[in-house]
Amino acid sequence: MNIANWLDAAGQRCPERPALFEGQRQVANYGAFAALVRYRAAYLIDEHGIVPGDRVALFMENCCEYLELLYAIWWAGAVAVPINCKLHPVEAGWIVGNTEARLIFTDGGQVFSPERLPLGCLELDREDMGALVSTAAPPDRPCPRQADDLAWLFYSTGTTGDAKGVMLSHGDLTAMSLRYPADTDPLGADDAVVYAAPMSHCAGLYHLIHVRRAARHVVPESRGFKADELFELAGTLGNIRLFVTPAMFRQIVERGRQQGYGGEGIKTIVYDGAPMYLSDLAGTTQLHPWLKVSANDTFVP
Repeated sequence: MNIANWLDAAGQRCPERPALFEGQRQVANYGAFAALVRYRAAYLIDEHGIVPGDRVALFMENCCEYLELLYAIWWAGAVAVPINCKLHPVEAGWIVGNTEARLIFTDGGQVFSPERLPLGCLELDREDMGALVSTAAPPDRPCPRQADDLAWLFYSTGTTGDAKGVMLSHGDLTAMSLRYPADTDPLGADDAVVYAAPMSHCAGLYHLIHVRRAARHVVPESRGFKADELFELAGTLGNIRLFVTPAMFRQIVERGRQQGYGGEGIKTIVYDGAPMYLSDLAGTTQLHPWLKVSANDTFVP
């Protein structure tokens, strides 16, 4: 039970289906997505000796390469340690050391002191990502994993002390991904998830259900959240869903009201991370008549 099996299946079942987007520009279909992940997994194994159970950290802003590396880590049987890119390098260095990560990927925006990195760690800029493939034959299938094998070390914000690593297994991620569309919000192959919040946390978990359905993954050109950019993506791509914080949600509502935008193209908004006030929820009814609030705190058509 390797969570990367869903990408393997999607790449074989519908290789031509659009997969990765930077803004409105498609950069890979599912066949290319799966193939690149295989070669990145070979790079981890052949160039750095990554073996099943090793920790590999990602300290990067949102980008398509983030998804490629995440699935390559799982394909190799290793454990992903996504770290919020907004953390100070000292905080991120503590997490890297706490997990005893063998390797860390950064996008060049962070600087670590050598003494804060465990032996064997390597920083790689995003500009070098194109070379992160191996000439050796890549593994055809994801490394076999058991349901209780660790897949994701999800670190808390550490607001009441040191950050704490939440251990998510392949079985945990599978159960979560199967329950969401069944119990909360049905997902179609023509839907698209937009990563406006950091992929290292809750926003990143939604790629799993979209990979399983071979749906689209969209990283905004800004690599973050801008309401105007989001409206443009919604109008062009259609059927988008995204995870936001309540503060981001309020910006969407207010900016939409200012522009006369009615929410066209947005299918679902999931929020979390802070309280949501009833006055903010009530304001959404002014955006578009088909928007409504469900009991599970999502917006559905």
